Amino acid sequence: MRIFSLSLAVLLMLSTLPGCSYSEWKASQYKSDVEVTSTLDLPGDEILEAQEELAAERELESASQEEESADFEENVDFEQSDVETTSTLEIEAEIKPPTDNLPAQINLDVTFYSQAPFGDWGMPYQEACEEASLLLAYNYVMERSVTAEEFEQELLDMVAWEVTMFGQYEHTTIEQTARILNEYLEYGEWEILTNPSEEELKSHLAAGNPIVAPFAGRYLGNPYFTGLGPVYHMLVIRGYDDTHFITNDVGTRHGENFIYEYNILMNALHDWHDDAKTDDEGILMGSKQVLILRKL
Repeated sequence: MRIFSLSLAVLLMLSTLPGCSYSEWKASQYKSDVEVTSTLDLPGDEILEAQEELAAERELESASQEEESADFEENVDFEQSDVETTSTLEIEAEIKPPTDNLPAQINLDVTFYSQAPFGDWGMPYQEACEEASLLLAYNYVMERSVTAEEFEQELLDMVAWEVTMFGQYEHTTIEQTARILNEYLEYGEWEILTNPSEEELKSHLAAGNPIVAPFAGRYLGNPYFTGLGPVYHMLVIRGYDDTHFITNDVGTRHGENFIYEYNILMNALHDWHDDAKTDDEGILMGSKQVLILRKL
């Protein structure tokens, strides 16, 4: 009887909240109330300085590489080098944006659609988190506005391209996702970060760059996932506040502005690993990498 009375008291208390049903109250625990921002609305001097410093670092790095290359050619006579090639992408990934004077909170205006924009969670939508996440981030950096119908068709077209190029679309790694961005969407302003810190992610968001990130989905603890949740999942990180990253989690219709505590997101960060084909825990073997889309 005492338990019943306590439960009744809780329900009565919730019912007195102005304009707030229990379901709405519960949802509010997982939603960010940080106002949407864009690079135009951000603290101008801080973001401009961060972007200028990052650009200057890239220019200095490029100039330094050219000078070293010239000195090498002048002073060394060789027939064939045994030095491994370092790609531009690897060089860029080592250049970290400034982390000083970051805004207290950021929430990029990334339009949300779930991976099942019309509520059909059958195939291929059930396995389309990578495609949906990439499209949301791409649409943001390109300042594209699309309808739900257009978004769905673009998602299906991308799936078809992946089947042709990769032989499958169900478990796209972060490198394959970058290849889709580069070759299919023909967007070249991107980089992959390996073992990123919270501050690195926040600095990219402060510079107006959305982040596509892969996860061991069951370690995210999203209460809206069906059952235990997906073994492998991908979503968009769009902002942060003092305790949470703000995301567009395409794996649920409740995913717009969905918040995850910093430690939850960083611990769950894992790229696809083939061990997960035979053992769900094999996903924890996946590397910690994210795809940064640099806004033009």
